[in-house]
Amino acid sequence: MGTRPCERRAVRLAAGALFAVQTTFIAAAGVTAVPAGGPVPAPGAPVSAAAPGVPMRLAAPASRPRRVRPVWLGHTQAARRVQRAGLGLYSSGGCTDRRMRHCTSLEAIRTRTLRGAIRLKRRSGCPVTLTGGTEVGHVVGRYSHGNGYKLDVAPNACVDRHITRTQPFRGLRSDGALLYGSPESLYARTPSHWDILFR
Repeated sequence: MGTRPCERRAVRLAAGALFAVQTTFIAAAGVTAVPAGGPVPAPGAPVSAAAPGVPMRLAAPASRPRRVRPVWLGHTQAARRVQRAGLGLYSSGGCTDRRMRHCTSLEAIRTRTLRGAIRLKRRSGCPVTLTGGTEVGHVVGRYSHGNGYKLDVAPNACVDRHITRTQPFRGLRSDGALLYGSPESLYARTPSHWDILFR
């Protein structure tokens, strides 16, 4: 059976109304019309100006620099890295409690600080033993033991020779310790140990 002319016209009118409604929704969503075959930008995306008849291109989003945040390690995690790198870890009290001054703790040590100590061993070829970490009993301050920036290293002839020969002499610290290195990697020779800052 064929359709009557009135029915065909009603179908065409309904299809036209539906197309008009779809076009209205697309315009309300903020989509910019482009010539046939051109790319359709996403709703709300920035577009660059283009000559008539030329498809518009989406503007590249501005890249934001990534923030690099320092990472602090727990004692167990840091001690594993120390052991794998062949460094020694000594505590006069035989403990790792950060709240006890006679312990040697690596709790909340910065990864950068630990890498500095490992680098010292690799470059010097010397035995390196950590005798002080983040435990209480050290001088406080921003770049301090407690904040994970400093480590104490036991002196020996090999370590002493490597530091004094490879690091420039910087004078005396306020407590009389001999200073070598730079503000980013500063080695202070106290009577009992090397007090080393790794920024």
